[in-house]
Amino acid sequence: MTVTHFRLFKMWFTYLVVVVSAVAFADAYSAGAPEGACQDMIPRHPVAPQKSPAPYTITTSTKVVKAGTPMEVVISGKGPSNTMRGLLLQARQGDKIVGKFTLPPNDRFAQLINCGESGNAVTHKKHDEKDDKQTVAFTWTPPAGFNDEIKFRATIAYNGAVFWVGVESAPVKVTL
Repeated sequence: MTVTHFRLFKMWFTYLVVVVSAVAFADAYSAGAPEGACQDMIPRHPVAPQKSPAPYTITTSTKVVKAGTPMEVVISGKGPSNTMRGLLLQARQGDKIVGKFTLPPNDRFAQLINCGESGNAVTHKKHDEKDDKQTVAFTWTPPAGFNDEIKFRATIAYNGAVFWVGVESAPVKVTL
């Protein structure tokens, strides 16, 4: 093997190791966000979040809700090609995570995660690409006795390399 061939082999080998490592690392969280991502909501993917505006919206069934009363939260891609492979969704009062989510039994896409309290966040489950979603809906219940404004905040992943952090809903007022 000549020196030129060796350098070329070394370059391709290094490239292959980096690609395989990145894929394996990204696939490590294909079963949902790790609890370590609860506060900053940054997935532990080997790439940076997108800086462009997210092609997703978070809407709510109401702009005012009574404490202890369930409401619906919907995340939708702005177009049919804007599907979701992964997500992490929370309700926030400033930086504090509040309330509880409930999911239908046997939800194939989502699962609850403990971000300080059981069920106070939603993340994705491991699933096939054919089960990626363009729209997802969840039920959220504010705590009893809570009286303040919240926003729903999400990290939404199109795939392991393309994701947006800090997608927010309009404010929702929780009253007593």
